[in-house]
Amino acid sequence: MGMVSNTAYNGDFYNNPFNFKHYDLSYLCLLDGNRMIPSKPYQPKFDTSNSYSRCYMSLFTDLGRYHKDQDINISYSEYKDGYTLLAIDLTPDLSADGMHDSVLRNSNLALDIRFSKALPETVNLIVYAEYRNVIEIDKNRNVLTDF
Repeated sequence: MGMVSNTAYNGDFYNNPFNFKHYDLSYLCLLDGNRMIPSKPYQPKFDTSNSYSRCYMSLFTDLGRYHKDQDINISYSEYKDGYTLLAIDLTPDLSADGMHDSVLRNSNLALDIRFSKALPETVNLIVYAEYRNVIEIDKNRNVLTDF
């Protein structure tokens, strides 16, 4: 997920809709029922301390790039300057990049986001999600779906 200016998102010619700013994000966690994901919320500091390594590393770990020869082509310094994206793996065994299917489940999600400064403009949160669904065709040629 990433945050982008509303004017850029809506097609303003002078703004880049792929400029994912941090907007001084200071707290982020996803609530799945009563469970917090990650169990210790992200609390980056984008000020002069540049203390946002957990958020940056989440791109590698939750996208299945950690300890593999697959880069995301975003350096640590670039992450702060227009590439602030966050990844959260919701699979039960934390293997979103795996070749096996996880048990399907239904739940309600809530996102808790806080900022250290007031937002300077209207911001859109862009969320990219992948779902694994099943489509079956039985012997009578009936198409069955789980969505």
